[in-house]
Amino acid sequence: MASKPATKKGSVSTETVLGQAAQQIAKAVTELNNATTTVTQLVSKADELSLLVANKEEQIQELEVQYQEKARQAQVEFDLNVKAHAERVVSQWLTANGKTGVSTTDLTDLENELATTKANADAETKRQVAAAVASVKSQYENDIKLLHSENKAISVENATKITALAEKNKFLEDQMTKVYGQLDAERTASVERARASSVGSINLTSAK
Repeated sequence: MASKPATKKGSVSTETVLGQAAQQIAKAVTELNNATTTVTQLVSKADELSLLVANKEEQIQELEVQYQEKARQAQVEFDLNVKAHAERVVSQWLTANGKTGVSTTDLTDLENELATTKANADAETKRQVAAAVASVKSQYENDIKLLHSENKAISVENATKITALAEKNKFLEDQMTKVYGQLDAERTASVERARASSVGSINLTSAK
């Protein structure tokens, strides 16, 4: 009779423990299911974010390409504007400063023409000077011959005339030497002035 109540008590305790264990297992399963659902949602969210990041990176690359293209176009337009207005700006500056612009070709032609003109002028001047010297010398020689032929006996008067003519000839020769020196100096000064004038000019190379 004493053993039966003990058996019943043990059975009740086992059922209680099993019931609690079952509840805990069910709770754990529920929590595991919830955790699985959360992980699945997080994975899906991560995939969405990865796709969004990839799209944003692609958009950024497209924007970079657009920026580079616009920057290139802006640089090209700037260069074209500078080139288009450069001649006008330079012309205005030249006008404001009392200067005249010439192209490189025109400047070269002018310099060549100036050099040719000066060379021809020098040659013509020397030719005329030489002709004048020859004429004076010839006249002097004729005068000397005339004096010698008319006055065989040398007198004080004739000697004075001859001396005067000799001095005149010497003076003329000195003057001719001086003239040649002045011509050389003027030619040198003209070349220097031409160089200085070319320095003050601004060459324009316009697109034609």
